[in-house]
Amino acid sequence: MKNYELIHEIFDMCNGKPDSQISEIAAENLDDYMKDHISRAATCEKSVDDNGAVVYLVMTNGQKERYTFSEI
Repeated sequence: MKNYELIHEIFDMCNGKPDSQISEIAAENLDDYMKDHISRAATCEKSVDDNGAVVYLVMTNGQKERYTFSEI
């Protein structure tokens, strides 16, 4: 298992500003972690930042969320 700092941002549909939560998680595979934590109806795009952080952009019924995983 690898340990990650997770920044989960949920964007306000009215003003577009995010509400953020920071936590530490342990996961073997981030794709599997995300499948367990998002709706099947959601669309999900994965990218890797220049600093190596793995970012998932999730859209569910017009609600935008961003999950950023940085290995610690």
